[in-house]
Amino acid sequence: MKKILLLLAVALLVSSCATMKMSKDEKDIYYISDLINTGDDAYLAKMSQLPFLVDQEIIVLEKDVAAFWANIIKAGFTVEDPVLESGLPVDDTSYMEFYDSMEVETFFKKYVPAKARLLELETGEGQRILLIVEKKWLSRKLYAFKGPF
Repeated sequence: MKKILLLLAVALLVSSCATMKMSKDEKDIYYISDLINTGDDAYLAKMSQLPFLVDQEIIVLEKDVAAFWANIIKAGFTVEDPVLESGLPVDDTSYMEFYDSMEVETFFKKYVPAKARLLELETGEGQRILLIVEKKWLSRKLYAFKGPF
């Protein structure tokens, strides 16, 4: 009987860890979506790491990353009713979600930390958005964005 209770306790603990990770991923997409929706392009640029990947383009200059965020917000881009579809650790094949090329693969190998997560969200309008996010202490680092453009 004690073994069964121990196994149930372990199973509960493992499942709660998965739920907690999903909860953190959901918080990340809501946080980033809120920054976009409120037009906080300056903070989005600040949390975006250099180089930064947009779809299949690698942006290396800070002013260009700032211009990217400012321009999509100025164009009226919003993330309405985001829902987390998946949150996975970055692995050797994650780059293919953005673009299957040597440049993008090298970007992932060289600049995306192993602790980063690939977050896929869907908006209320059915648009798919990908983010590469790393949570560090009380902040988030954003490495890549693939939007519904």
